[in-house]
Amino acid sequence: MQYKKKMNFIKIIMSFAMILMFMGGLPLSGSAHSVFIQSSRYFVNKGKASPLFFCFGHHIPLDDGVRASKLKYIKIIDPEKNVSQVQMRHETCLHSYMVYYDKPGTYVLSAQTNPGYYTVYIDKNGHEQHVLKSKDTIIGRAKKIKLSLFSRQYTKTYVVCKKSSPEFPGRIGQLLELVPTKDISKLKPGENLELNIYYKGEEFSGEGVWDATYNGYSTRSEDYFYPRTTIKGAKIIIPIKRSGRWFVRYSFKLDAKDKDAKKCNQQKFTATLVFQIPTERKNKK
Repeated sequence: MQYKKKMNFIKIIMSFAMILMFMGGLPLSGSAHSVFIQSSRYFVNKGKASPLFFCFGHHIPLDDGVRASKLKYIKIIDPEKNVSQVQMRHETCLHSYMVYYDKPGTYVLSAQTNPGYYTVYIDKNGHEQHVLKSKDTIIGRAKKIKLSLFSRQYTKTYVVCKKSSPEFPGRIGQLLELVPTKDISKLKPGENLELNIYYKGEEFSGEGVWDATYNGYSTRSEDYFYPRTTIKGAKIIIPIKRSGRWFVRYSFKLDAKDKDAKKCNQQKFTATLVFQIPTERKNKK
C-alpha cells in the first residue's frame, strides 16, 4: 500500500515537472526565446581574464539557462582578427567561460545557435499544442497549423582591452548581423547608435522588427524601453538616453519555399547585440 502511494506521488511530481518544462519552453508574447552573449566587464586591463556568459529568454539581464546543444559555436575574435572557438560544457547553464585578454584593442565575443523548428498547432481535439518539431512530423495530429518556423539566431558583443582598436571591428561576417557604424565603446548618453543590418554579407532591404532596452528599465518579460517597431531597410537609429548596459534585437521572416515549405511556413532570422555605456564615477575612490 505504501509502495503504491509512493509511486503515485512520484508520478504526480514527474507530471508536474513535465508541465513546468513545457511551460518554460512556450514562447512569451508571441516570440520564442532570444539568446544574447554578454561580458562581465566591457573595459578590461591587459593580461587579465574576465568571464563571458549568456542570457536565454525574455527577461533582462538574465533568464533561463541555455542547453549546450542549442549553441552551434562560441567564438572570440581578438584585435589581430585571430579567431578562437570556446569548448563548451555539455550542460544547461549560463555557459560562462573565462576570456583572457592579452592584447590591447577591441575583442568581439560571438555565438550562433543551432537552427531549430517551432510549431504551434490545433490538434483534432481542439487543443493548442506547442512543439519543437517541423510541421510535417505532426501533420497527422493537426487540425490547423497556427505557426511554423525554422529559426536561426546570431549574437555578439564588443569588449575593449586597455584601448580601442584603431579600426573598429564592426562586421565579423555573421549571416545576419547588426553592425555599428562607428566605435560603439565611445558612444555617450544623449547620442544615437546607428546600426546597419547585414544579411548574407549585404545590406538588408527587406522588412523586419527591432526592439531595445537597458538593464533596470523593467523586470517584466519583453517589457522594453523601445518596444517592438517594424522597419524597412538596412538601418536602425537608436537614441541612447542613458548610460548602462543595453540590449538590441532585430529579426525578420521569409516564407519557406520548395522542400523547406514541407517542414515550415517561414524561416526566422534573429540578431542580438549587447553593449555598455559607462557611467561617471559617483563617489570618490
